[in-house]
Amino acid sequence: MRRLLIICLLLLFTVAVINAESNQEDIPAKVQKKVTSTINIRQETQKREDAWAGQKAELIARYRSLQAELEYLKKVKVKTEQMLHAQEVQIAEIEHMIKESAKIKKELQSYLELVIEQLEEQIKKDIPYLSKERADRITSIKETLILPDKPLAEKYRRVMEALEIEVEYGRSVEVYQETVDLGGEPLLVDVLRVGRLSLFCRTPDGKLIGTFDQRDQKWVVLPSKYRREINKAIEIANRQRPIELVRLPIGRIAVP
Repeated sequence: MRRLLIICLLLLFTVAVINAESNQEDIPAKVQKKVTSTINIRQETQKREDAWAGQKAELIARYRSLQAELEYLKKVKVKTEQMLHAQEVQIAEIEHMIKESAKIKKELQSYLELVIEQLEEQIKKDIPYLSKERADRITSIKETLILPDKPLAEKYRRVMEALEIEVEYGRSVEVYQETVDLGGEPLLVDVLRVGRLSLFCRTPDGKLIGTFDQRDQKWVVLPSKYRREINKAIEIANRQRPIELVRLPIGRIAVP
């Protein structure tokens, strides 16, 4: 029994020695393995660090670019807001001008119509010279004024033109032919217009002379004593003789 125990102990000792020797032989391999593993881990870590460094630099550059773009967009936003505000002010001014223009156009349209009405009344009360020509002019202007598609500037021009013509009548002298009722019968005569003051007439043969009576609104025959002066005035108006003073029976000025 004791011998068997000694044999067992020896076997255990032998196994222990063999295991110890085996462990001592594996140490360098384990160390090498650990070193290799550490180196691999370090290399992998370095790669990751390098990759992260590249990404970081790219992100920083992108951040700075976005920040610069943001600043630029802020400036653009401010300028755009200023422009929009200026345009809003301008639009408001234009809308106000359009409203005022429409108002002025309406008022001017009414004014031009009133002017033509007054001018028409004045022509009716005036001495009857160039009656058809003046009446046709007024009719044409009135037809122009009622056209909605006719520019207001054109309407204004026509009315002012008519007024200028009427004013010019008052400071001019002319001779034209017209058929008038003189001495109870219609006769073709030479009519002498002296401004807007008086009308005189003479038959082509020079036998009859007359004047338009503004009070009675008719032509009346004048005494022959005025024939020479009327003939002279007609020749001056036709530029057939030099300008000189003539005595015409214009009559008295009526004071209301």
